Amino acid sequence: MKQAGDIPKQVKVKKLKNLKTLDSKPGVYSAYKPFLNRDEDIIKQLQKGIQQKRPSAAQNAILRRYFLELTQSFIIPLERYLASLMPLQKSISPWKTPPQLRAFSQEEFMKTLEKAGPQLTSHLKGDWIGLYRQFLKSPNFDGWFRTRRKEVSQKLEALHLEALCEEDLLLRIQKHTEVETVDLVLKLKDKLVQAERDQLPVKPETLVKLRTHIEAVILALPADLQGILLKPGTP
Repeated sequence: MKQAGDIPKQVKVKKLKNLKTLDSKPGVYSAYKPFLNRDEDIIKQLQKGIQQKRPSAAQNAILRRYFLELTQSFIIPLERYLASLMPLQKSISPWKTPPQLRAFSQEEFMKTLEKAGPQLTSHLKGDWIGLYRQFLKSPNFDGWFRTRRKEVSQKLEALHLEALCEEDLLLRIQKHTEVETVDLVLKLKDKLVQAERDQLPVKPETLVKLRTHIEAVILALPADLQGILLKPGTP
């Protein structure tokens, strides 16, 4: 029969020699192993600020600037690689679907780090490769890439719209049937709605030019079709 205070056999009690709390120095301890080396420069700068009784706001500003610059050093290689995935502007045709961003290849990106990695803008040493591999597997990368891909896609849509506005549409529809011309008008209207709804990065004068193109093409059609296409609410 078990007595009160008996310890179950399956419960193991740590021996005193395994406990480090008695001889540890004060500080924050973690089982996490950092990828980058400790930056002695920023530590000395902050310690000097404490000795000189520098205001906490100034200390915070120094620390914030340090982490901002470190983050930028980390992100710049990613942004540079993302830019290389962009299609060339000359490949954007007004009469074809806007080109898409090429797929992000993790291995291809890792190869770029040897010559264009964070060492170009940061003096901090450590396992940058390991840090990038960890980041690429994290939800943070997924969120960053989704946001940047959306921005790039909008930029490509804007460039496509600008290319379309530079075309002589009245000359082009001379070779079109009425059905093809009406289809063109509807597509141009969709482009206009998309640009305004998605707030594409286009100049206001580009949208004005697009509206002018739409009206000119409609006026080139027979009167009955003009009446339909010029009605408010017509898609």
